[in-house]
Amino acid sequence: MKGSKQYRMKVVPHRPFSGVITAGGVALLVLVTSASSYYAGQYQLRKNLDEKTREYTRVLGRLEALNSENETLRMRAATAEQSLAIGEQASETVRTELVQKENQIAELKQEISFYRGVMAPADGGEGVSIGRFILSQTADARSYQYKLQVQQSAVQRNVVQGSATFTVVGRQDGELKSYPLKDLSDQVESVSIPLRFKYFQNIEGELRLPEGFVPEGVELSLKSTGRKGFNIEQRYGWLVQKS
Repeated sequence: MKGSKQYRMKVVPHRPFSGVITAGGVALLVLVTSASSYYAGQYQLRKNLDEKTREYTRVLGRLEALNSENETLRMRAATAEQSLAIGEQASETVRTELVQKENQIAELKQEISFYRGVMAPADGGEGVSIGRFILSQTADARSYQYKLQVQQSAVQRNVVQGSATFTVVGRQDGELKSYPLKDLSDQVESVSIPLRFKYFQNIEGELRLPEGFVPEGVELSLKSTGRKGFNIEQRYGWLVQKS
């Protein structure tokens, strides 16, 4: 009508399902991303376990070879002691070599224990175990480096919380005597060492023995703070590696 206000109109396509399709696409994208992350994690876990398995097999083979060499050395030592023809120096050489082999075997047994703990859960508890315990001599005859590794098996994924105690046992003036680590190391402030880890935790430092004290071994104790946890006690001989 002449003189009246004119309005412009625009035809817009009607798409009642566009919002639903968009939401579905986003949900599908999230699902695909989550699945990819999950399978990537599983692949990495299997890869790590395969590597540990190969290393475990290598260490086990080395242990068997050393056991065989050790038996041969024992026979040589026995022959040396029974035979008057062999000199004292040669006999001492065989004994020294035997001690070195026995030390290597002890170290390999610790490695095997470590790989077993990583690949398979321990009985009960949270799959927690002592992976490695190593003592090393320093330049000071009374001082030693120590390294303790506490671990959780690969199939467990919980955060482990608890405490560890470390006690050196031996004799002083002919009497039995024991010292907690805090009395031997300035780096430790309490008898109980806190534990908190998901895969493993290293406890390491330096300790110094009192004068007149002859060490015989180390007693380790691991305890969980949870209701369904672990209580592990282990004793090691005073086996010292050369640094």
